[in-house]
Amino acid sequence: MTTPFPLLRLPRLALIPVFQQMESIDVIAFSLLSNRARFMSKTHGLTVTSIDIMTVNHSLVLDIVLGDDKKLQLFLRLIPENVLDFIGVLVNNKIVKWRNLGFSRAECIQRIMDVTNCASIQELKFCETESFHALPILATLPNIEQILITQDCNEGFVHKMFEILSKVTSNIDVFQNRMENLEQFQKVLMLNMNSITIKLMTPRDPTRLRLSLDDLLICNAVHLDLFGVMISVKDLNRFFMSWMRNKSNPRLEHLKFITVEEVSTDVLLKGLNVIEMPRTTTRTFRVYENSRCREKVVTGGMDVMRLDGTQATLEVRAMTRITFVEFYVRM
Repeated sequence: MTTPFPLLRLPRLALIPVFQQMESIDVIAFSLLSNRARFMSKTHGLTVTSIDIMTVNHSLVLDIVLGDDKKLQLFLRLIPENVLDFIGVLVNNKIVKWRNLGFSRAECIQRIMDVTNCASIQELKFCETESFHALPILATLPNIEQILITQDCNEGFVHKMFEILSKVTSNIDVFQNRMENLEQFQKVLMLNMNSITIKLMTPRDPTRLRLSLDDLLICNAVHLDLFGVMISVKDLNRFFMSWMRNKSNPRLEHLKFITVEEVSTDVLLKGLNVIEMPRTTTRTFRVYENSRCREKVVTGGMDVMRLDGTQATLEVRAMTRITFVEFYVRM
């Protein structure tokens, strides 16, 4: 019979070489044993590049990229609600099971974030019709950088998700072809988000999501990205006129509208008194793309000015079967 080794009783200096020989995945597993093990694991200085969460097949799937570029996946079953005997782990294309020692799903995620010194979830992706069981768990997270809602999610769940999680995120991507309850969706547009991206999978469908001038005016996001959404060119023109009169979202820094339909520049620019800039003129603006804020250099374009003196640049780029309308505000 082998006598257990009292690892937790070793002095801290004696533990350092022990942790140095452990794989990152073993340090995470060790941290789940007890609070003392968690504290000792944190001293190892383990870091992650990112942690993403996906809801699929009634499970929460954690995709973890460690500081040494190694990847692992953790699977937390959501059903049945009161049973979590094991945590599934995929590492090096092998699936193993960790026995759960009494942690809830929320506690497991928080423990892993704590031990890996991860302050926020990089991306949360909803991939099934509804994941109501996941919402109370995810609401306990300190911060979620980006929430992505696929077209598989039903509208009722989408609105409930925003109601519960809007306080822990500032960037949302919505892949929904239509919204029947536009009044509820307007509440989403009014949230104080850094970015709202709406992408339609059927940009030529005449019944697809349509946004009105009022929808654009109540939107409170800093960055608004619309692909395939139905908006009349006349409403876009009125929106820019409202911005110039200081009667729209003062937080707006970047609006991108992409459509497969024709955009009449005569209608779009009517009354804006734009000043067309030469191609040699360059300006730098802040945009939010691919889940990151970055600086973008814009050449040429058409300048407009708000009543308070704030300047903006409007770009219209017509390509084969697609048109880009972008509006950059100089901050």
